Amino acid sequence: MKIRPGAADTERVGGKHDAFDADPLGFRFRLRNVQAGVWLSVCCCLVYTGYSALTWSQGHRTAVLALAAVALAASLTLSVVPLGRLMDKPGLREGFFLSYSALLVTLIAVAAAYDGGADSPLATALVLPVIFAALSYPVGSMVVVGAMTLLSYLALAVLVGGAPVAHVFLFALVLTCGTWMCAWQAHNHQLQRQELDRVSRTDPLTGCLNRRGFEERFATELARAERGGVPLGYVLIDLDSFKELNDLQGHAAGDEMLCWVVGTLTATLRAVDAVGRLGGDEFAVLVPGAGRQDAALVADRLRDALAARTPSSLGSAAFPADGTDGEELHHQADTRLYQVKHGRSAAYVPARRRELSWAAALAQAVDLRMGGGHAHSQAVGDLAVALARGLGWPESRLAQLRLAAVLHDVGKVAVPDRVLRNEGPLDDEERAIVRTHPSIGADMVARIEGLEAIAPWIRHSHEHFDGSGYPRGLRGDAIPLESRIIHVADAFDAMTSERAYRPALTFEQAFAELRGGAGRQFDAQCVDLLECALAGQALELAVT
Repeated sequence: MKIRPGAADTERVGGKHDAFDADPLGFRFRLRNVQAGVWLSVCCCLVYTGYSALTWSQGHRTAVLALAAVALAASLTLSVVPLGRLMDKPGLREGFFLSYSALLVTLIAVAAAYDGGADSPLATALVLPVIFAALSYPVGSMVVVGAMTLLSYLALAVLVGGAPVAHVFLFALVLTCGTWMCAWQAHNHQLQRQELDRVSRTDPLTGCLNRRGFEERFATELARAERGGVPLGYVLIDLDSFKELNDLQGHAAGDEMLCWVVGTLTATLRAVDAVGRLGGDEFAVLVPGAGRQDAALVADRLRDALAARTPSSLGSAAFPADGTDGEELHHQADTRLYQVKHGRSAAYVPARRRELSWAAALAQAVDLRMGGGHAHSQAVGDLAVALARGLGWPESRLAQLRLAAVLHDVGKVAVPDRVLRNEGPLDDEERAIVRTHPSIGADMVARIEGLEAIAPWIRHSHEHFDGSGYPRGLRGDAIPLESRIIHVADAFDAMTSERAYRPALTFEQAFAELRGGAGRQFDAQCVDLLECALAGQALELAVT
């Protein structure tokens, strides 16, 4: 499942796009109109210049040209401004564009005043800001522009004159009617965009979010959870007997069942939760604020509610415990759903022996490429399990942790030898290459049936407790506990193992380094647990 928040024809800044997320279709539509309007203003300035040249024998041509130059400069300046960035800030956006419209209306009115007053042909250009506002501005802003235009023309007629009262009355009436019609059209455009946006993101049968709408909501909720440091629950639902219902009772009965399912889910969930239909009989639910246990409880409650009419299989996951992006969370929930559907424990599913042998062989190959003859991967697995026993974990979870620890560096198979065996300091390019290996390793492991659950632990096994690690720069409890354990075990074995460029540290020296980095690079609890585990057991580590 790809989480893609929808590509806009605009600049996107810093991952926070309130205007785009609230109305992406309207955002793109308005941006294109504003860009077109800027160039229309440029063309009008050139027309004013041509008009001045053709009427050069009349007075004040230099002043009219100067005003056209000012308007041209303002329009060209706006053409190079990052409009998408500007329009993404609602408080700044409306004020800026109203000021721009006010500037254009003022320049047109002053140019008409120099050209003879209310009867000048230049005064007819006052309708252009109104039309432009109707195409690009919300209704309120459009009405403000219309009022500015009407007042400017009346001020021109009163202060400068130049036209009979009847002409002023007629032109003012035309401006008023035009403003009303444009405001009505702007209102219709807004309603149409909102309806198109709703339809494009809503399942037409059930009324819940469709796949596109759910993915965009998923991306938004993930970004909000990451910014606020709060969990996000994700529940995947599959109706077990939907195909049989369609075959036996027809598609009408199937459609009625799908509508009932969405109604039941909506009635069971909170208003802030979101329901989406991802496929024929596959649904997903977002539960903001729910951690792993809460998401599992929500899944149980939904399963009980749906059991009134249809058996269903559900799998749950939660940010950040089970993953930090949409694909990881979907993969974890899908794995657990599959395990439940086929009668296997969702807590632990052993991998097939052949695949485990293949993975272990890769880990051994990485150790050999690192040189030194030390079984680093196996040692990290032993240390991680010894540490985690202090947490009272069951054997099934310890077995998963051992696998993740053994495979934590498997992604280094993709790192070139010149980088992997470099005995000196790495340059920026080499460091960037090394930092890709946790993600590569996690992707490799996720493709092995039975090992999907441990992939996020491998992906984040090089994150630092203070957020300075990689690949995502997670901080504190946002890093899976298993990853924090592996990181401490990995660092301890690396320090107590001899390398070509330095001798091995003693246990006391290594623990001094770990304690010095506790709370920054390492989880202090994990450091304490490892020290207690090694103090209480006679672990014989091969140090060569």
